[in-house]
Amino acid sequence: MTTKTVRSTRRPRDRKAQILAAAMECFRRSGYQATGMEDIAAAVGITAGALYRHFRSKQELLNRALLDSAEQVQAVAESAGGLDSALAALSSFTLDHRAYASVWDRETRNLAPEDRAEVTGRHAGIADAIASALGAVRPELDADDTSLLAWAAMTTIAGASYHHVELPRPRFDELLAATARAACDTSLPDAPARPADAPTTPAPGAGLRPASRREALISTAIPLFAAHGYQAVSMEDLGSAAGVSRPAVYTHFSGKADLLAAALRRESEAKWSGLARDLARSADASEALDRLVDSYARGSVGNKGAAGLVLVGDIAHLPEADREDLHRSQVDYVSEWVALLTAARPDLGTTEARVVVHSTFTMLNILPRLPLLELHADPVARLVAIAHSVLGVPSP
Repeated sequence: MTTKTVRSTRRPRDRKAQILAAAMECFRRSGYQATGMEDIAAAVGITAGALYRHFRSKQELLNRALLDSAEQVQAVAESAGGLDSALAALSSFTLDHRAYASVWDRETRNLAPEDRAEVTGRHAGIADAIASALGAVRPELDADDTSLLAWAAMTTIAGASYHHVELPRPRFDELLAATARAACDTSLPDAPARPADAPTTPAPGAGLRPASRREALISTAIPLFAAHGYQAVSMEDLGSAAGVSRPAVYTHFSGKADLLAAALRRESEAKWSGLARDLARSADASEALDRLVDSYARGSVGNKGAAGLVLVGDIAHLPEADREDLHRSQVDYVSEWVALLTAARPDLGTTEARVVVHSTFTMLNILPRLPLLELHADPVARLVAIAHSVLGVPSP
């Protein structure tokens, strides 16, 4: 006698949670614009029709996914007892949900203003929870510096969302929490507050433009894509911002993707040029890292983290050959830092050093977008000090 297997058609109770988690993974892999509802449904193992019974549109799904994930992280941060407990809990949560931070970073700009404000408020709540715990450990810090270091710790942990490096757990958890604690322990340089009437760092794209129309377009692209996202920016917008007529735009670039690729290649070339210069002027790995940290921090503060955001958020819009070329360049650039860090810190293995370098880059790319850095006359010095703490390499 044969027994017939009957498949249950009952929906799991956590179906919405499954959908939201799958959506975040899809958004991380392909980006919001390039992800279809069919892709998310396939990742869950349901039909697109069944997916629409839970969410009416991809926009609604993005809104819910970003808010739901931010609520989860805020709950983790607020329920922890003390700074080390909070950093450990956030590190473990991040490694369990590695898509979240990078999707927040690049897709929050695709939300409606009211939804964006709500998600941003949740992120501020996470930082406030860390700042509260940090304040109990370091009461000598003023409120602004406590908040800055809390954001530094949070973005350091978030670094795990921007790469696919793997370490055994719980060593991975411990390493992330340790780099975040190092950020919290940073001895910030004494620096005068910025006078109320002092000019702040110019917004990216402000100031003089190159006389060359092609160069003007390249210099305009990164700030516009960072502010509005690739899909929302037209060639007319780019031409207008660069002072170039629409027909003239197309004499220099075949389309928007061509211009994006040129702008990202220019950023990559600038990093490599700076690295070669800093290596040539350095006597050892520690000195080279010091120069590189300063150069990277100055560049990131100068463009308010726009280059890092566009590289993470908009590279998916490029042709495959351009994506692969830029990815390889970025991997090789990280490897240069890893080689220097393992030379300066023999206690770190290559894989561990790669994790630390990625966390440092994430912090250096995100903190310049915060108004907190503009409160001081020398924001670069504060960023450099935090980077040295995260890398575990003393400042000279």
